Amino acid sequence: MLKKIDIGKEFYHRLANRDDRQGDGKKTAVEFREKYLSDLDNSNVWKDDKEIIQLDFINVKKLGPSFANEAFAYFTQYAQPERILKKIKLLNISKVKELIILQELKTGYSRK
Repeated sequence: MLKKIDIGKEFYHRLANRDDRQGDGKKTAVEFREKYLSDLDNSNVWKDDKEIIQLDFINVKKLGPSFANEAFAYFTQYAQPERILKKIKLLNISKVKELIILQELKTGYSRK
């Protein structure tokens, strides 16, 4: 079943903390990934290009690279960036936020 999440309303408007050790340690990428993207944390899910989730960025004010790496590039262990962006549809995202995600997907997941 296709899920659609308004990230800014349902999670938080400022996406900056990788984990509980960064910034104020609240509303982290790890928490976001586990809450909203946990269905994707399985190698079998990545065998096709079927869209699974739509993430609406309309109410997101900030997106940091470390958040993008932990939340999205984490899945490069399963799939190439092109396939990740077919499974996870990005809606109402600014060019800058999109470029941050694309750069993190391109460089791959790294525990910084």
